[in-house]
Amino acid sequence: MNAKMKDLLLACAVCLWCARPIPGQVPHQATPTAMPEAAMTAPPDVENTEGIVEMPPQPGGYTYNPMGRRDPFMSLIRPVTASNEMRSRVDGLAGTLIAEAALKGVIKNVDGYIAFFQISDGKSYWAKHGQRFYDGEITSIDMTTVTFRQEVTDPLSPVRTKEVKKTLYPSEEATP
Repeated sequence: MNAKMKDLLLACAVCLWCARPIPGQVPHQATPTAMPEAAMTAPPDVENTEGIVEMPPQPGGYTYNPMGRRDPFMSLIRPVTASNEMRSRVDGLAGTLIAEAALKGVIKNVDGYIAFFQISDGKSYWAKHGQRFYDGEITSIDMTTVTFRQEVTDPLSPVRTKEVKKTLYPSEEATP
């Protein structure tokens, strides 16, 4: 280590030692700024989870005509409402995502084929054509394949549904 490096390390150590609090001394606290009396008495209109407070607009103030667009002056951080909240998941296949179900077998009876699924919690279920899953439904079943119509939840996607196939032999499954 050269002399300049030693001097630099010594200077850093001295700075750190000088910046330490002195025992028994009260640390410096910032003085609160005075708020206008009107701001202290008027209750906030909306307070979200991030602690940002939105005040109601003043009467006769600016109004925004959205014409189908969002208001750029409204906070993007909003609490979830019932209209945009995802529906709750129930037990069984009706509350299972298609990706969470594994096809374990297919049998044929007088009415057609019936598929045997095992879901992520370890339980197994029989399913027929038209069986509803959380994000889609079965459209067809044959000897080795079950075809689903899956609902696409991506708001930017131009398609609303896509076809998904699950086979008894997963090595044959291909993603498009």
